Amino acid sequence: MDHNVLARIAAVIQSSSVQGWLVIDRDFNVVHANEAYCQLWKTEPDEVIGQCILNLFFNGKKQDERGQYVGPLVETMDTGREISLMEVCVTNNYHEANIWCLANTYILRDAEGRMEYAVGTYLPIDKFKVIERRLDSINLNIIKAFCKAIGVRDAYTKQHSESVAYLMVELAEFMNLSPDDVTKAYLAGIVHDVGKIGVPEKILGKPGRLSDEEFEIIKCHPVKGSEILAEIDGLGTVTNIVRHHHERYDGRGYPEGLAGEDIPFLSRMLSICDAFDAMTSKRCYRDPYTTTQAVAEIRRCAGLQFDPQISESFIKFIRGQFKQV
Repeated sequence: MDHNVLARIAAVIQSSSVQGWLVIDRDFNVVHANEAYCQLWKTEPDEVIGQCILNLFFNGKKQDERGQYVGPLVETMDTGREISLMEVCVTNNYHEANIWCLANTYILRDAEGRMEYAVGTYLPIDKFKVIERRLDSINLNIIKAFCKAIGVRDAYTKQHSESVAYLMVELAEFMNLSPDDVTKAYLAGIVHDVGKIGVPEKILGKPGRLSDEEFEIIKCHPVKGSEILAEIDGLGTVTNIVRHHHERYDGRGYPEGLAGEDIPFLSRMLSICDAFDAMTSKRCYRDPYTTTQAVAEIRRCAGLQFDPQISESFIKFIRGQFKQV
């Protein structure tokens, strides 16, 4: 695909490297599929690029027997409406598998303002669904309500939280943590930025460098988040993880300046996953790091900002996910 088009895609989406990208043209033909998308579908780019998405996945149809669109990307190209944070269960006809994903769609227009491409991003959330079924003692609806409230004020924070939760679950399983710790890792990722609900929107969305005063306000969000979560039954350990996810291994973090193994283990994991997704996501004030650049930064900061052993595990995990790293 033309590099100028890929640059236009990157300019309109805020997507981390763990998300699959799929791009279709006006004829519903696939013109681009990134590595994360191909890994999700267990396929190769040449198996999908140039193929009609309707024929690949939907038996040639745009709508099902109930008149509902078969997928958000098809709906966007057909209607011209972008879709945000939709949970979709998509069937992979190649491997007869159903995959739950969190999907967003975006429109790219040509010089005359006509729709030229529709872009879909897909974050797999199957493991989230399994974990949620374990949470009988926790009011997950309250948790999701908080996350939705943040998303209304700041779409990046909502999408970032979903991506961090994905990384936390995958890393926890890679490190062979217990099912209970995998569940805690998921919850911590989903709610780690809930304290930002108390941060003014002009600071959350500021395109430039924060002033010292603004940064002090941002630094309050882990404590605010832990206070909010403390009101939800069953979130005691997650509360502490969220409170300390901005501590640094060298003791120069916040809010309490904890160092080394005094920082909760899952907080040390969360710090790395949080930083990686932030680095590899498009922001209004900077371009995203490549996966390789983000891994190099985590390695550079191991023993300073990040736990060195968890950093090494994370790097091995990412290298297993992305061949080019």
